[in-house]
Formats: sequence, structure tokens, C-alpha cells
Amino acid sequence: MAMRLMGEQFVTGETIAEALANARKLEEKGFRYSYDMLGEAALTAADAQAYMVSYQQAIHAIGKASNGRGIYEGPGISIKLSALHPRYSRAQYDRVMEELYPASEITHPAGASV
Repeated sequence: MAMRLMGEQFVTGETIAEALANARKLEEKGFRYSYDMLGEAALTAADAQAYMVSYQQAIHAIGKASNGRGIYEGPGISIKLSALHPRYSRAQYDRVMEELYPASEITHPAGASV
């Protein structure tokens, strides 16, 4: 029971929609949230693409929930770069930067803090 209660402080929902809904009351009191997607491990390009789609959906939902508050007042999201590229490591720096840089623009139109 104690673990469940403690976990609920950090895991606000199983989906981004659920997490945003659960955070609404505390956001109205001035709390700020930065969301994180758990369980990422891009082992293949297909995994990375699936995570990219999930992040795009989450960023869009967060931007919508922000209601124009901007990146300082609205909610944000933490993105694990290792979820967006199966070869994310120092040894693959040039390749990863070339392939991930275009992906960094997924946040721009949504207005979400990353």
C-alpha cells in the first residue's frame, strides 16, 4: 500500500491524457508538471519511430493543455534521446546528431516545454 501511494506521487497516469487530467487541479493552484514516458528502450529503428510518434502525440496534447501559457508557465515533457535512436551513444555521435536534429523540431509548433 505504501509503495502504491508513493508511486502515485510520481506516476500521474497511464496515458498522457490521464496524466494531464489528474494534474489539472494542482496546476490551477500553481504547480508545474514535467511529464516523462516510462519504459523506453529503442533497440531498433522501428522502436525509435514508434517512440517518436508517441512523443509527438504527447507533445501535442501537452501543448493543447497548456492553453497558451507558454514554456515557462505551462506543462513540459522530458524526452529521452535514447528512445529516439537505437544507436544513441558517444561512439555514434555524428550519425545520431545528423538523424536526431530534424526530430528536435517536433516541439516547436506545440509550444510545449522540453
